[in-house]
Amino acid sequence: MAVLAISAIVCGPAKAQNTTSNDEMLRHEIGISYGTVPNSAWIDLLTDIIPAMFGETHKNKHYVGPIGLEYYYHFTPLIGVGGTVVFATNNNDGFYKEDLISHYNKSYFTVMPSAKFNWLRKEKWGLYSKVAIGGTLATISFQDYDIDDQKSDEKATTKDLVFNFQASLLGVEAGGRNVRGFAEFGIGEQGIILGGVRYKF
Repeated sequence: MAVLAISAIVCGPAKAQNTTSNDEMLRHEIGISYGTVPNSAWIDLLTDIIPAMFGETHKNKHYVGPIGLEYYYHFTPLIGVGGTVVFATNNNDGFYKEDLISHYNKSYFTVMPSAKFNWLRKEKWGLYSKVAIGGTLATISFQDYDIDDQKSDEKATTKDLVFNFQASLLGVEAGGRNVRGFAEFGIGEQGIILGGVRYKF
C-alpha cells in the first residue's frame, strides 16, 4: 500500500506536468474564415442612401467576403493574443428607371489586434469568445455613364479609414489536436455568423 501511495504521489504531478507541457507546445494558432453580414455591409447601405434620394436604384450586386485570416499566440491555454485581417468587396450597378447610369466597386480591408479566451477546453472540442478592435480602409470607385450613349462619362475614387471591430460572443471548435473546424456567432467585420478552419502548433 505504501508503494502504491508513493507511486501515485510521484506519477500524479508528472502526468499533470506532461499535460501542461503539451498545452504549452500548442502556442501558435492560424485560422481562416468566411462570414455573413459584416459591418462593411452597413457601410454599403449608408453609401447607397444619398443616390437613392435622387431616384437611383442599385442592382446586379456581387459580394465576396468577408474573408478573415487570424493568428494567435497563446501565453496560457486560456488566453491568446494576436491579429486579424479581413477582406470584403461589393460591386453593383446604378440605374435610373431602366437606364444604367453608374457602376460601383467597393472594397474593405481591415486590420485588428485581437484576443481570444478559451473558456472551455476539451480533448476534441472547445468553447471560446474573442474580441478585436481596429480600422478598415474603405475604397469606393464610382464610374458614371451617359444615359444617351452608355459610355463612361466620369470616374472617381474615394478612400476612408473607419473604425471597425469584431465581437464573437460564442465560438465552437471541434476536431483533432492540431486541426479544428469552428463556427462563431457575434457581430463585426468578420460577420454575425462565420465558419472556418484553424491549425494549432
